[in-house]
Amino acid sequence: MKNKKWYVVVILVIALLLVTNIATFVIANGVSIALGDKIVLKTDDVGTAKYINKLLFLKDEIKSSYYKDIEDATLLTGALKGMFNAVGDPYTAYYDEEQFQTYTEQVQGSYVGIGVVVGINDDNRITVVSAIEGSPGQKVGLLSGDLITKVNGEDIMGLNIEEVVSKIKGDAGTKVLLEIEREGSDKPIEKEITREEIVLKSVDSAILEDNIGYLSITQFETHTADEFKEHLNKLQKANIEGLIIDVRDNPGGMMNSVVEIVDQLIGESIIVYTEDKAGHREVMKSDKATKLDLPMVVLVNGASASASEIFAGALQDTDAATVVGMTSFGKGIVQRMSDLGDGTGYKVTVSEYFTPNGRNIHGKGIEPDITVEMPKDARLKADFDLKDDVQLNKAIEVMKEKVK
Repeated sequence: MKNKKWYVVVILVIALLLVTNIATFVIANGVSIALGDKIVLKTDDVGTAKYINKLLFLKDEIKSSYYKDIEDATLLTGALKGMFNAVGDPYTAYYDEEQFQTYTEQVQGSYVGIGVVVGINDDNRITVVSAIEGSPGQKVGLLSGDLITKVNGEDIMGLNIEEVVSKIKGDAGTKVLLEIEREGSDKPIEKEITREEIVLKSVDSAILEDNIGYLSITQFETHTADEFKEHLNKLQKANIEGLIIDVRDNPGGMMNSVVEIVDQLIGESIIVYTEDKAGHREVMKSDKATKLDLPMVVLVNGASASASEIFAGALQDTDAATVVGMTSFGKGIVQRMSDLGDGTGYKVTVSEYFTPNGRNIHGKGIEPDITVEMPKDARLKADFDLKDDVQLNKAIEVMKEKVK
């Protein structure tokens, strides 16, 4: 069984080296690549064949020379991860079985962990973006902007985000020890956290003073558009006079989800378009059949990223809403996740996205129409009172002017 397993992984490594799209792979006549006495693949690319043969030679060298036993699958999985790491993009990565399962669970809406969304900062360090309300991470006081430096005493410098997440994950009821660096603290802070099943609820709503509707989106996932529609219908039945949509600390998610939501709000318009390195453009539009006939305000902050920036940018560029808060994170690139069919997968940054007015906000963020500063950790404190939310208070003030 062990030999069969490494044989399959070798074929996977070769396939990934030879092709960029497995679904359109064609075996060419040319240089043969053999495993034992069998010809597995052929390629016209002599250079690729040499690298593959070198890979297999070095794998055998490590197996025979390394002072401890090591599995073929371990080496070849490392080769796959190394190939993706070589791109130099923290969002392009190979997912082993455990990591791909974690991704799938999060998309489906529940997983076991500490309930913290993490991202990559400008220095390629793992950063806490937000802690889910009521989650173990929030209960122990993890804050937006905290830098995770160690997991269970192991230095995570150099690991990609998926590798770190897999180390933080574990069985419900078990503990994980995080070491973090926090702005304003002279020494590292340790947080021991008990893992729990996290059921993700991505949308919530309320009616504020003067019959103003409030709707928050914590992440854009497969179920978010349906949740949004349900909450919006409830608010409309209450005859709200305006709507504040809060995407602060929203790290993003799935582009089709945010497109489906924006389509309910702005009428006929471009929502977002993407361009790949060949200049191919894909335009996502809303139709004129659905438009929310209410004044809107969108709340953003420095932890609003990716899909939440698409959301804010679309409503800002089409004059559908006033954007209030702080400049957003600035992630203007798009990833494609692919399932390799064997429990593993990979993610590749495939294009850049642009707002309806042609803005690429990567590294820049969405600048609010009205800037309102607030300490980044204020909203995440357990004792935070909405009365002290200066950004939300400003949004309410703006909305009152709109509905006069």
